Amino acid sequence: MKLKLCLFSFISVVFLVACSEETYDKNELIATFKGVDIKVNDILTQYPIEDEYIEIFLKEEIVINEAKTIGITVSQQKLEELKQTYYPSGEGIQIEDFHKEQAEILGITPKEYYEMWSLTYLERNEYIQEYIKTKFDEPASIEDGEKWGKEIEEHINKLFTNYIDNNDLIIYIKK
Repeated sequence: MKLKLCLFSFISVVFLVACSEETYDKNELIATFKGVDIKVNDILTQYPIEDEYIEIFLKEEIVINEAKTIGITVSQQKLEELKQTYYPSGEGIQIEDFHKEQAEILGITPKEYYEMWSLTYLERNEYIQEYIKTKFDEPASIEDGEKWGKEIEEHINKLFTNYIDNNDLIIYIKK
């Protein structure tokens, strides 16, 4: 009886662990943005597959597209400068649990994921920052900072809605 109980407990634990681990089809279609498919794999380069992060990723895609539309570019030279600024001589590299988890999902090493993530982050962030600088004056004071941030958020939310309404962004799935 004791053996059956132990065996049942073991099987229950294995079942719970197996059911609680998220599995991803990295090629699963999340959205189409201006005719280009966005898959789970694309989002995993920056974020976990969760509703809020999917939306953040898609909003970033919109802002990057808008930036490119108004002529903003990010050169390889600029990316190298940013990389040296943020990670001089490889200093400051801190592989966190997030990087390890994402690497495991993508089937690469944590270091490979970190390098991919950081370069992609730097490029995406630079487009977004340049777009914001171009579209919005900097706040005149710290007190104006909150209002400024809300204006930017409202602008991005309006873009998001417009892209959906115009079928430039079609969201198929949220996990």
